[in-house]
Amino acid sequence: AEAAFRKEAYDFLSKHLELKNGARPRSSNESALARAKAWQKTKAENKFAQITWPKEWGGRGGTAMEAVIWGQEESKFDAPTGPFAIGLGMCIPTVIAFGSDEHKKRYVQKALHGEEIWCQLFSEPSAGSDVAGLKTKAVKDGDHW
Repeated sequence: AEAAFRKEAYDFLSKHLELKNGARPRSSNESALARAKAWQKTKAENKFAQITWPKEWGGRGGTAMEAVIWGQEESKFDAPTGPFAIGLGMCIPTVIAFGSDEHKKRYVQKALHGEEIWCQLFSEPSAGSDVAGLKTKAVKDGDHW
């Protein structure tokens, strides 16, 4: 079954993408993003976007091993996957697990099909990676702080 899935994945990928052949020439951010969104949509429409997600949310309902195989095969091709890794790997699964039905209907399919891109932001006080790293203090000035 795993060998058959690997062949199915490779056949699908070879139909839509070229094998990696050295470094890809730089493209504008807009064209790179448009390409990534188009690829994400193609994967979602063909149930390759999220292999292990339940079918009811647009996934394939596949196994963890199939997800590994897909990752191995997709890595052989010039696939623009970066913009969706955090959203589909962390954010949207959280919505599926804990969100209301309304939230799931609103967010899951749009993210899966590349229409919306999610990110994760961190607040690390005193770590210096964002504004939270700033230090302030209140000084009393008469009746005001």
